[in-house]
Amino acid sequence: MENINSVRSEIQPEYSLPKKNIFKRVPYPYWVFITLAVGFLLGSYSPDQPLVKALAISGEYFPKTIVTFATAIIFFLLAGATSRLIMVHKETAGKLFGRIFILYFTLGIAALIFACMFILAFLNLPLSQAGAEAAGFSTFVMSILNTFKTIITQQPLLQILVASVVVGWVVAVKPKFHPIANSIMNISDYVLKLFKWFLWYYPIMIGCLAINIPLKFGSNGVAFYGKTVLWVLLLAGSWTIVMLIATKLISKRTWKQLLSYYFTVFSTGFGTGGSYDTLAVNIISAEKDLKLKPEFAETSIIFGTVLNKSTSTMAVLIVTVTTCAMMDIPLSFYEILLLVLPMWILGLESPGVPGGAGFFMSPVIAIILQVPDPTLFVTTFITMYSGLIPMICTAVNTTDDGLIGAMVEDRFAPKTGKEVA
Repeated sequence: MENINSVRSEIQPEYSLPKKNIFKRVPYPYWVFITLAVGFLLGSYSPDQPLVKALAISGEYFPKTIVTFATAIIFFLLAGATSRLIMVHKETAGKLFGRIFILYFTLGIAALIFACMFILAFLNLPLSQAGAEAAGFSTFVMSILNTFKTIITQQPLLQILVASVVVGWVVAVKPKFHPIANSIMNISDYVLKLFKWFLWYYPIMIGCLAINIPLKFGSNGVAFYGKTVLWVLLLAGSWTIVMLIATKLISKRTWKQLLSYYFTVFSTGFGTGGSYDTLAVNIISAEKDLKLKPEFAETSIIFGTVLNKSTSTMAVLIVTVTTCAMMDIPLSFYEILLLVLPMWILGLESPGVPGGAGFFMSPVIAIILQVPDPTLFVTTFITMYSGLIPMICTAVNTTDDGLIGAMVEDRFAPKTGKEVA
């Protein structure tokens, strides 16, 4: 693992505000929460003011740009992430690469299945649209597969989602295509740098977009945001309990070690709102509290920072339900299942930009659900996903990374010969 420090420095972008900025003393996610609250207040109590309406409209420009160029953005980000995963991180992780990748691969789909079960149990979605005939299980599954096949063949954005992963993989594994892979990774880096540069604007944009919630949906819209946060909190809490129990059963860690690690990293992840910003504390706590060997702590957590967006994808499903309910868009459990595969892919390789799930997943969701006004859906979705929700997702994502490390070291790693101290 001698190259781990270079990899750590390579994948860890700077998300903090510039050091000379007078606002740097307030954590970045708190600024997002503050502007979100201000936006709700302006939209609720000054909805007729021309300036307030102008601010609300201004917040839509950047999301509209994302929707317009979503195909190119998603292609280069996912293809670049796939190439880098194979050409850079596989080299560093060595024999652990395949096992860690499979665990995060499994974690991603397991989280989405858990979220689907949660939605089915608690959110009262109908199994299918009103008027649709009841079908047996096999017919139901085939119907989902056929619908998804139709969407893939007819929607360019979904085709790009699949093609980007395939292209990224091919150019990375074939040495003669490595120049192409390097070019794709460079373009991906430039796209990410652009988004990172725009982070100063993100809280402002969220505040402007938040005005639209009470402006277009009244006080009911603010109530829907509160419900969304509550549902995400309950889902994330339930998932955390499942992960802690699974880790206790699979690994050799004690409850004291698990809980000590959990409380340290959860509070840090919630406070920073970003997996990359939590990286250093996460590795230190994994070594100190979970008693992981440095090579396992560093490798699993760095890979988790890149690959693990499982809680974010679960939250995206919840936000989809509440956004559709608020906008009076019919939604069934059948359609939620259609989102699982694309959300799984995006969750594995989406960039770790704060609030990024709202940006990069909402256009795909709008296409799959065939919403009547995709732009309004995307801007509303981004607002509903902001504030407390990314903070909750970061806290749970980062703790899952260390728990995966414990499973790898104790059960799935090459022979180590030593017991946990």
